[in-house]
This record gives sequence, C-alpha cells and structure tokens, in this order.
Amino acid sequence: MIGPRLEWHLPAPLLDPPAFAGFGRPISTLLGRRGFRDDAQLAAFLNAGSEAMHDTSLMADADIALARLERALDHGERIAIWGDYDADGMTAVVVWSIALRVLGAEAIRHVPSRLAEGYGLSRGGLGRLAAAGVTLVVTCDCGIVNVAEIAHARALGLDVIVTDHHLPAEKLPRAVAVVDPHRPDCAYPDPDLTGAGLAYKLASALLQRRGSAATDLAAVAAIGTIADLAPMTGESRAIVRLGLAELATTRRAGLRALLARACESPEQVTARDLAFNVAPRINAAGRIAEAELAITLLLEEDAAAAERLADQLEEVHRQRRELTTASVAEARDMVVGLEGAGPMALFGEAWLPGIVGLIAGRLADALERPVAVAAPVGDELRGSVRGPVDFHAAAALEACAPLLTKRGGHAAAGGFSVARDRWPAFAAAFQALPRPFPPSSAEVAPAGRITVDLVLPAAHLGWELADQVQRLAPFGPGHVEPILAVTGLRVGDARRVGSDGRHLSLRMLRGAETFDAIGFGTPDDRPLPEEGSLLDVVGTLERDTFQGQPRLRLRIVDYAAGALSPLAERRRAARAPALQPVPMAAPAGATTP
Repeated sequence: MIGPRLEWHLPAPLLDPPAFAGFGRPISTLLGRRGFRDDAQLAAFLNAGSEAMHDTSLMADADIALARLERALDHGERIAIWGDYDADGMTAVVVWSIALRVLGAEAIRHVPSRLAEGYGLSRGGLGRLAAAGVTLVVTCDCGIVNVAEIAHARALGLDVIVTDHHLPAEKLPRAVAVVDPHRPDCAYPDPDLTGAGLAYKLASALLQRRGSAATDLAAVAAIGTIADLAPMTGESRAIVRLGLAELATTRRAGLRALLARACESPEQVTARDLAFNVAPRINAAGRIAEAELAITLLLEEDAAAAERLADQLEEVHRQRRELTTASVAEARDMVVGLEGAGPMALFGEAWLPGIVGLIAGRLADALERPVAVAAPVGDELRGSVRGPVDFHAAAALEACAPLLTKRGGHAAAGGFSVARDRWPAFAAAFQALPRPFPPSSAEVAPAGRITVDLVLPAAHLGWELADQVQRLAPFGPGHVEPILAVTGLRVGDARRVGSDGRHLSLRMLRGAETFDAIGFGTPDDRPLPEEGSLLDVVGTLERDTFQGQPRLRLRIVDYAAGALSPLAERRRAARAPALQPVPMAAPAGATTP
C-alpha cells in the first residue's frame, strides 16, 4: 500500500466555528481558522475595492512627490520614468505612462538592460536622460538604495522622485521625494504594496488632483502585484480585485492581445492566470530580450500592432521556457547529495543572468531551503535569492552587503551583484546564515510538510463547495488557496500523462460519480494507486473549462492509501456518522466529469 510522500500537517478541530452567511460549515470552519469573526468583517475583506484604499497623503513624501509632478506638468517639463526589468517594475512604468498621457505628458521611458546596466539607477543612463532634456526622473520599483547615483543626478540638474517598495539601506538617497512605505519614518497603514501598487496609488492620486481619470490602471497594476507575490490582503487585494474587473472589459488592444494568448477565458481572467500565464510572458521580455517589448505591448492601442507585438513576446516566452528547463536540470544535477536545510549558493558559467531568479525559485521550492544563484556578466556575477517564508531575502543580502557591489529586494526575493573574485567569500557568508533569518522565535518550516486547511469526507465535494471556495479568491501569500484533505474516494483509473510522463492523472469515484484529478510533477518513483483502492488525497478543488464546458477537478499535492493515510487515526478517533453525499448539481451548461 502507498504511504504519504509528505508530512500532512492537519488542522486542529474547530468544534464551534462561527457561521457566515452564504457559506456552509466546511468553509465557515476555514474562515474561522483564518481569524474572521463575523459577516461584516468577512464582507469587507472579500469585497475589498476602492473603499479599502488609504489616503495616499499618509505616506511619507507622497504629497511632496505629487506637488513636484504637478509643477512639471504645469511648466511642460520633460519627465522620465525609470523602471525595473521585472513584471512589477514594467507594469509600474506602464501605469505612470498611461496616467501622464491622460494629463498631456508623454514621458520618456527608461528600463535598463539587464546585461548592459543591471538593476537600479546608473550614471550612464541618467546622463543620457539629462542630455535629452529631462528635468524630472520618477523611479519605479527601484532607487531606494541608489544614494550615489541620485547624488550624481543632482549634479546633472535632474530632480529625482523615488517610488520603491524594497527595503531601504541605513541612509536614504537625497532625492526630491523618497516614497517607500518601508521607510523607518513612514507610518503608512499598509506597507505591502508592490512597485506597481505604489505607482497605482500615486498616479491615481495625481489624476484626482488634476480632476481627471484613466482606464486600465488597476488592470496593469494587478499584474505586477500578483507577479511580485504581494499578500492578498489589504490594498494589494483591493488592487487585484479592481484590476481583474478592468481586465475582463478592457478595450486596450495590447492587453487584449496578451490575454488572448495567455488565458483560456480572457473575459474571466483570474489571479491564477496572472500568476502563471500573464506575468511570465511579461517577465520573459526583461529576462532574455528587452523590457520595452512588453511595455510597448501593454500600452499599445492599435489592434494590428498589438497582434504583432504579442506574437513577438510569445516567441520570447517560448525561448525563455526552453532555456529555463535546461538550466534548472543542470542546477539540479549540481545539488544532488547536498543535503540540509540551510542556505545554499550556486554559480553557473553558462547560465543567463535573466533566468537565475527562476533557477533559484525552482530549487528553493524543490529543496525547501534558501537558494542564491548567480551567472556571469562581464567581470562580475549577478544573482537572485529565493527561499521559504522563514528566510527574508533582502535582509540576507544586507547581512552580506560588504561583499556585494549591489543588492536589493524584499522578503520573498532579492537580487545582487558581486565581483567574481569575491564569489567564494559571498557563498560562504550566505551559506552560514541561519534559519530562520533574521533570527527569531519563528519556526523553521520543516521540509516535506504540507499544511492542510480542511479535512473533508468526499461527500462534501461538489459545485456548491467549489463555488464557495471561488468566492474567497483572489488567493496569494497571506490568503492562500485552501488545501483540502479528502477521504472516502476510490480509484477508478490511474495513469501517467504528459510528454515525459511527469504528471499523474486519476479518475476518482464517489459511489457512481467520478472526479478528474491531476498531480503535476509527481516524482517518477511514486507508485501508481491501484484501481479500486481507497485513497485519501491532499490538494485543491478547482473549477475550470475543458473543451468549452465547466468542470470540477482535484489538483493533487499528495496521496496515500486509506489504511496508511495520516487521516486514518483521525477517522478512528472521530467515529462520526457517515454524511449523505451532496448531489453534484452543476451550473447550466456544465458537465460533471
């Protein structure tokens, strides 16, 4: 019989969960565990929109920044928007570009080449902007650590407004305004905005000051917010909800062309679509091509031009996937036999700097430990850090700052540059960092653990439960998609699928009814369940569209035979009366697999 591959961390029973209107006992139990107390509090969270936004004036230097922008608009100054080459930075540039166009200003856009300039402000780039007649530079998703570069900008006669969400260094740059909710002296109620979220807040406030408005700002900002793994709480959640509504009805040709290629149902875009299909395409431009390709597409209003740009981006995305697959396979070979839970650092001579973040992310997920990955760029190495939630990437790089020429980031991700000859010292210092980091009383998440949100008899599976789960979306850090442990299903059929057989396809039976189930990336040595066997599964309940018809599907993370399942002991202890199956009444036009 098959045992579990992971440790199932089961929730403690909640004997008297609060009741929530429109939700059955299972989801009410989940909401109670997540700290919701009553309908009013839940409604404010689920329906977060413009009313959830805080006054931008509460943010340090925000009013100073807006006043300087108004002065530039009034006097016809040339404004430049300096961004970053990831999806968050690129979408922040687009947000500012749209807003300033509405206000009659065509901003110069500058996103540095990942290879030629690297992350953040550069003296060369600032010099070119000054020579072009620019007098005001607004940074997006960068600038907070560019103290020397902003001093150089002042010497060139450039005013700089920093808008960033990364951790500041000990010394703030001497800019006209430094808008970063992580400033020590900033008391803004929600510090978890991304670069695109911050751009949305400031650009919206500027438009409001000028008595104007712009479409698609939230639509674009939602992409960057999801891409940069913002918590799906507070203002970030509100931006994503507003953005998803705008994306469903957008008339902007570039957005429509991108969604048509990235989403199965472009008129019903989900946060999952943005995370796994839209953001990777935008990121691909900054990783192996030029960020301007994606920015131009997002701004494009001509349908024919948008189609051409979207096709170009699709090809870049295809190339990026191939490069990533090969590099991740090489990195996996390098770590075979390197056991442990502490940080690790890897360098690949043939890797591209544009994909080191992807390599680090894949390894961090697979090994459940912090990973720094670097690639050569001329005489230096450029790298990225990813890790579990107990490891703050930016703080880790700050701890290694004396060994680095550049560093930056936030809790979930960081980037750095290091001289080639200092790589061994950096690798040793990084690998010596403890977990958790910074050191605290927080528990280190053990490798191989999956946290279960709800334990359910198969009787509860159905469209009603799926609809209630969907009402809790969008999901993300701080509000994750519910992980279910489902008991009482029998295997109808099990087989490996995919071109390389890496995925597991199951047909699960509940009485005479069937469910499709899929386990992506199931290890090759994982046994296939036998037909007719009782199986407990852990995963998520999804509703999607297959061949034009809505369907339910279980996305499996782990499974175990009923007798060896971690749920077996709970079943024996509970001895609860069996529940009657809930009929799977599907919505109109839907099919039950």
